[in-house]
Amino acid sequence: MVWSHLILFCMLGSVVSWLVIYLILSSKYNKLFISDAQPHHTHIKQTSRAGGIGIIFGFVASFVLFYFCFGFSQDQSLPYLGLFIGAIATFVLGLVDDIKSVDAVYKIFIQVLIAFFAHESGLLIDSLVIPVLQIDFDLSNWSLILTVIWFVAIMNLINLIDGLDGLAGGVGLMLMVLLVILGMERGISLSIFLSIGMAGAILGFLIHNFPPAKVYMGDSGAYTIGFVIAALSLMNFQKGAVVAALIGPMIALALPIIDVIFAIIRRAVQGLPIFRPDKEHIHHQLMRSGLSHRKTVLVLYGISLFALAGGVLVFSNQGRYFPLFIGFLMVTIIFFVRVTRNNPLEMKRALLDSLESRNEIQNLVRLSRWFVAEVDHYESGLALWEDYQFLLKKLGFAKVSVEIDGVNKECKIKSLVDVDLFESQFFYFSSEDRNNKIQFFADTAEISERRFLLFSEIANESWTLALKRWKELKQTPFQLEGE
Repeated sequence: MVWSHLILFCMLGSVVSWLVIYLILSSKYNKLFISDAQPHHTHIKQTSRAGGIGIIFGFVASFVLFYFCFGFSQDQSLPYLGLFIGAIATFVLGLVDDIKSVDAVYKIFIQVLIAFFAHESGLLIDSLVIPVLQIDFDLSNWSLILTVIWFVAIMNLINLIDGLDGLAGGVGLMLMVLLVILGMERGISLSIFLSIGMAGAILGFLIHNFPPAKVYMGDSGAYTIGFVIAALSLMNFQKGAVVAALIGPMIALALPIIDVIFAIIRRAVQGLPIFRPDKEHIHHQLMRSGLSHRKTVLVLYGISLFALAGGVLVFSNQGRYFPLFIGFLMVTIIFFVRVTRNNPLEMKRALLDSLESRNEIQNLVRLSRWFVAEVDHYESGLALWEDYQFLLKKLGFAKVSVEIDGVNKECKIKSLVDVDLFESQFFYFSSEDRNNKIQFFADTAEISERRFLLFSEIANESWTLALKRWKELKQTPFQLEGE
């Protein structure tokens, strides 16, 4: 009886999610969700970000079926209501951000409000049991702060790993399976039916999202998945060891958590904005090593499955396997360092180089923002191009080559007599248009290769955002008039 219900919930969530996404992709409204090209994305073409709509419909369908099958007792109704309303609220927040970008400060503020609502609904952290030691900490005085941090962190973590086709969805699916397994370890808990329903909704999305992706989940899908993971993990363990609710998902997310921590440290040391996207995440590193999109996703799936097993073992047998958390953490760090091909001496040199250039990079980031903001005042493409050359000179480039509609133009910023040059990759104006691209060159005697690669990303990001702003203001693609 239980397994038939689980299969029913999974199938309902999957079918509804798949069908809603299919209908949106086939409709005229799909263009509302087409994503803009972003310099840090691995995506090779502009694709709809409507996947989150299918995910929320699949989850809502599962929730409605859950209500008709089991109903809510008086003491259960408030947490389930908090779960439902919170999921809808996070979806709406993400959907608005997908259609029209929302400032990061406002997004965090609204996420905090949603987390506060979840806490007041009974989805909270009020105790923590340490396995092995069998110590129970009363966290009632810190409950609100810890709960808010938990919800906001998980929502944004799922969003941060959504940089590769199938990655965030696959990790989210594994976490839902983990919640089902942990719930069944404690005996059949009603919330596992919602977990399996959400797993089905994600599965229906993944059918459209696995490389090559036809649709992305967008912020609406990532925030929804993150909130539901955070809420269901607490709901499963309201009466017992909350440590399983926290550590189980944390172990399953070990690799992306470490990846994000490294990214924050890397950006802070370099003087870059902490939340600035870049191409130094683990999936970027794997792809640069020669793996395809599909193989990179499968490698990360394998690591996440291993982590998932670790999350189950931590909870089993009264926490006897808790030390596996530390062991897996060390293995993951070693894997990360090996993949990035860094040895201690190289890491030390990179750290010193980053610290020395930190103030310079901060100034260049501010200059880049100024350039993008100045787009509003340019009357011609030539005027924008001239100021862009000023930015490139400050970045230390010797030459830039730009191709517009198949016509190539080169600009020498510095003397190139008897000079060895670093040569960047081609950066394309549009992910689907290969006739418009830009390439940067710098004197090897004046700049390190690491800084050249970073400065090329900053220059390309400035150019991409400026062209996007130009198109919004002028309602026409950028054209470079004159020589």
